[in-house]
Amino acid sequence: MPSDISAAYRLLAEGFGQMRQSGSGEGVLDGMIEMLLSESERPPKEVEGVGQDFIDELERVPNKRLKKDMDCPICSNPFVEDQYPLVVRLPCNSKHLFDLECIAPWLKLHATCPLDRKNLVKAKKPPTPPPQVEEEDGEYDDMYA
Repeated sequence: MPSDISAAYRLLAEGFGQMRQSGSGEGVLDGMIEMLLSESERPPKEVEGVGQDFIDELERVPNKRLKKDMDCPICSNPFVEDQYPLVVRLPCNSKHLFDLECIAPWLKLHATCPLDRKNLVKAKKPPTPPPQVEEEDGEYDDMYA
């Protein structure tokens, strides 16, 4: 698992590097890239992120609902400029929309929304067992065995 985290850090650093080349937010991106690359050398022992199942079950936003002024908060690319946008909505807020390819690496490392830091994984209560029906003492019937 630490090697996966290391790869995710490098993937994020590469994405930030591409954003830096486009000229948006150079100072902030330089610091983030440096932090990610140093963290990739010594990955954490435990992952606080979510599993692939959680990512696969995120609500998909239909292309018809995307407006021209909507963009991904991570990469700043407008959703409608992508020929085949795959946009997901996080459960913390109906307005938190992201490109799936941008948010997936974050969620694998953190179980929080990158915008409001709310925890996305709620602790589930164990299911309550169904009530047990007492069986009547009667004759044994082979037909239902």
